[in-house]
Amino acid sequence: MAARTGDDLRQLRLRSHRLDGSASGGAPETVRRMLAVQAQNLSGVRWSLGLRTPGLTDAALADSLRQGTIVQTWTMRGTLHLTAPADAPWLLSLLGPRAWSGRGKLWRDTGLTEAVFAKAADVLGTALEGTALPRSTVLRLLEDAGISTGGQRGSHILRYLAETQVVIIGPPQRRTQTFALFRDRIPAVEPPGREEALARLALRYISGHGPATARDLAWWSGLTLADSRLALHLAAPDLAVLPADGKQSSVDPLYVDPSYVEPAVPDARSGGPPTAHLLPGFDEYTIGYADRTLVLEERHRSAVGPAVNGLFRPGLAVSGRIRGTWEQEIRGGSVRLRVAPFPGEALPGAAGAVAVRAAADRYSGFLGLPVVLDGIDG
Repeated sequence: MAARTGDDLRQLRLRSHRLDGSASGGAPETVRRMLAVQAQNLSGVRWSLGLRTPGLTDAALADSLRQGTIVQTWTMRGTLHLTAPADAPWLLSLLGPRAWSGRGKLWRDTGLTEAVFAKAADVLGTALEGTALPRSTVLRLLEDAGISTGGQRGSHILRYLAETQVVIIGPPQRRTQTFALFRDRIPAVEPPGREEALARLALRYISGHGPATARDLAWWSGLTLADSRLALHLAAPDLAVLPADGKQSSVDPLYVDPSYVEPAVPDARSGGPPTAHLLPGFDEYTIGYADRTLVLEERHRSAVGPAVNGLFRPGLAVSGRIRGTWEQEIRGGSVRLRVAPFPGEALPGAAGAVAVRAAADRYSGFLGLPVVLDGIDG
C-alpha cells in the first residue's frame, strides 16, 4: 500500500476515534468501539465520551454507569478504564497478570500476601452479595475482619480483587464510589484462549485507535513489545498496514477502502475550514499511544504532559493536531473556558476561532451550562 503522510494518518486517527462527526449510537456503543477508555478522572472521561457520542449529556452517561451498560474497573496498566461489560472478563484475564506482576516488592513492604487477598475476597464475597456498598463501608468491613487497610493497603487490596474479577466498581452514588461483586454486574462468559484474546485485543485497539504501531499497543495495554507484535501478527488478516515516516502503522481496513478514503474532517490540504476539539486531560487521542508526536509536537509536550505528578492537561486540537491547552472555571451556573494556543501556534485566522467556539458550544450542550470563552481572537 502506498505510503501515507502525517496528515493522512491524523485524519484516519480522528475517524477511528469517532471525532470526525460520523459517529452514531449512544455511549455504550462508543465505549465498545474504543474497547477501553482511560477513566481515573471520571469527569474527564465523561467528556471524552461526550466528544465521541452525538447528543450525549452528562446526565445520560451517569445513567449508563448506574445501569451497568458501561462499567469502570482496572482493566490494564493498573489504571481505571471504562469498558463494555462483555469485554471486562477477557481483558482482565489477559492483562491483569501483567499489571500486578510488578507489585511484588510493594506488597511485601506493606505486608500484603496471598492469604490476605484470599481473606479479603471471602469477606467481600459475602458482604457484597446482591448489593453495592460505598468504598468507605467496604474498607470498614475489611478492618472489622482484621484486615488492615491503612496507608495504601486498602487501595491495593481493592485493585487486586478487581483485577482478579472478585469485585468491580459499582453504580455511582452521586460522587461516591461504590463496589459490587464482579459476578453480579458482569455476564458469565467462557474466556478465549490466549492467542484469540491477543488477536482480539489488537483488532479492537486498532479499530478504535489506529493508525498505530506495535509499540503503541504495548504502551496502551501494558503487554510486552513481543506480545504486542504477536497480537498484531495474529490480527493481521483483518487489518491494513500503512507505511508512513519509515514506520508501519496498522489501521482498520474500512478506513482505507477506496470508497471511504476522503477524510470527513477538513484539513489544510483539502482547503476546508478547520475543526476543533477540546480534549480532556487523559483523553485516548493523546494518552493512547507510546509515540504522540503525530498529534503533539515534541517541543510542546511539556505543556500537555505528563507532568512530574503524571497528570495531563486538557489539549486543544485543531484539525487533528494539538495546538494549545484549555482550562475551565465553573461558577454561578456557567463555565468560563480559557484557551491558550502554544507559542507560535496561532489558530488559523477567523476560521480557527469559529471552530473553537463551535467546540465550546458542544461542551456547553454536554454540561447543560452556558459557556463563556476567553483567549480567542477574531
